[in-house]
Amino acid sequence: MKYILTAGWEDGVADLTERLVRELAAGRRVLWLTSGGSNTMPTVQIMANIPANLRSKLSVMPIDERYGETGHDESNWAQLLRAGFEGGEAALLPVLEDGLSFEQTIDRYNQMAIQAFNDNEVIVAQLGVGGDGHVAGILPGSSAATETDDLAVGYRSDPLTRLTLTFAALRRISAAYIFAFGNTKKEALKKLQTQSVPLDRQPAQVLKQLPEAYFYSDQFGDGQ
Repeated sequence: MKYILTAGWEDGVADLTERLVRELAAGRRVLWLTSGGSNTMPTVQIMANIPANLRSKLSVMPIDERYGETGHDESNWAQLLRAGFEGGEAALLPVLEDGLSFEQTIDRYNQMAIQAFNDNEVIVAQLGVGGDGHVAGILPGSSAATETDDLAVGYRSDPLTRLTLTFAALRRISAAYIFAFGNTKKEALKKLQTQSVPLDRQPAQVLKQLPEAYFYSDQFGDGQ
């Protein structure tokens, strides 16, 4: 994993945009896994800078979601759309579908992930890391922080009912671009950079197992 010390989002957004455009321009089918929260506006910016003529080979799917009716206030996908995300000819793969139970939604997400991972040649993930060391929707100590062959799981964690891709899915990522800014992330990032911690205690440790992972932060960089 490459740690990149930077004051803000600009460098990482530029690098991720360049990677997506380069892969698409080379004619490759690309799956872009997006995150919510502070990643929402950067995601809108990145998509706006992908040329329209390249988007037909791009698929976009959230790396985690919150269960409920489509468009509910806590939905990562709904927040992205409300922020102005426009996919154009890209294939958009929202997780939620009205009328499905929680268990049916988990199954739908898992089947969508299987199809999307198999259909695309390059899988690029945009991620954050929480101050508790979580990544995607995998919270420390949660049922999602255990090993499974499924690509997506769901669990209830007050106050949200979560859906997330799993460690098995994350290990299939071609390249991850990770963003974590602010002093509240400092201890988690230090532990990630300097220690080997079991995944159920710090799920972000899985990022060390990826073939390419670029970590942008104002707290730590390589050589520090």
